[in-house]
Amino acid sequence: MAQEPVISARNLSKTYRIYRNPYNRIWERMPWNKGKRFHQPVHALRDATFDVAPGECVGLIGTNGAGKSTLLKVLSGTTFPTAGSYTVRGRVTSLLELGAGFHMPFSGRDNIFMNAAMMGFSRKEAQAKYNEIVEFSELEDFIDAPVRTYSSGMQARLGFSVAVATEPDLLIIDEILAVGDMNFRRKCVDKIMDYKKRGKSMFFCSHSLYDVRQMCDRVIWLRDGRMQLLADAVTVTNEYATHENKIAEGSDEMPFQDVAEAEGTNNPCVLSAHLLDGNTLKPRSTFAPGDNVTVRVHIKNTQRERLTLAVGALRSDGTLCFAHSTGFSDLVFDFEEGHVDLHLPNLCLLSGEFTVPVWLFDENGVHRFQERPANENLIVQNRTKALGLFAQEHRWDIQPMGSK
Repeated sequence: MAQEPVISARNLSKTYRIYRNPYNRIWERMPWNKGKRFHQPVHALRDATFDVAPGECVGLIGTNGAGKSTLLKVLSGTTFPTAGSYTVRGRVTSLLELGAGFHMPFSGRDNIFMNAAMMGFSRKEAQAKYNEIVEFSELEDFIDAPVRTYSSGMQARLGFSVAVATEPDLLIIDEILAVGDMNFRRKCVDKIMDYKKRGKSMFFCSHSLYDVRQMCDRVIWLRDGRMQLLADAVTVTNEYATHENKIAEGSDEMPFQDVAEAEGTNNPCVLSAHLLDGNTLKPRSTFAPGDNVTVRVHIKNTQRERLTLAVGALRSDGTLCFAHSTGFSDLVFDFEEGHVDLHLPNLCLLSGEFTVPVWLFDENGVHRFQERPANENLIVQNRTKALGLFAQEHRWDIQPMGSK
């Protein structure tokens, strides 16, 4: 017998009313109004229909204003739909705005018990979870201080630690993988991945298509409040990236962000990344189509973590031309210090100057220890008349149909 879905949503819609001033809201409700409208309707969500199966991780992507936050707030019960229906089965924990429910004059300890009570825990259950929450948050020295004295990062730490201690059947996550410093972010990612391995259901919203593709089984693409596409993670992220690249043509923005905090710590880090001639292994940055290229990445890994590495080529308009990962080739390394070389025989890029981004991941390819460009840009100079981005391998076959 098939298990019931953890989430069932049918024609879910949410419309907000925007009033030019507070008096219009009052005038609209007056008995003599005769139905005249004083508001502007904004359709944040329209006719969303989907199911989330037990143990499934469903992603949610879309531009700002697409309706993602509205859908998450409806599913987590913080707002009500205007139309349609939904059912959520089991205990739900939402990681939306971490620390939003804290009472600032109270201590961290008091807020733990207050939030546990709001989640339906008895005093005894909360006491049993208390040490686990404090230990995970790493706030032992500050737990009796008022939360108003906490930094925003400390509040987020405590909020995440309280939320994940509930052992939910469904975890709703909204772009919270940047909590605290690098070590704490890794703990958060590991905790979330542990839920996935244990067969828990997740609803994961993020602007990082890489994270969505790695963590999710299926993905919902929201556009202007409507479901543009619901399919497997690879299909949806590819379609979404293609759509966004079309919109971004001509933009100078590049989706590259350095998230490294590595050098000078015990975290794994990329010390350098250089372009080399693929034949002589001598430094070189200018190539022609068909040349052999090597990208050599120098990695320090004091703790002998199990790591994977990815290297790509990024055009100036933000187009990711290619990206190769050792993880996709089932290669994991754990040396203390050494080189990882990516060999690119018979370079297919035709012409242009490309940034070479390098990503250092954990063995699962989820937690990013570091993201940085190679020391040199890849310059490709095409001396032929071929056009386009790539030199695609091809052949011609001419077949006359006969003569009159």
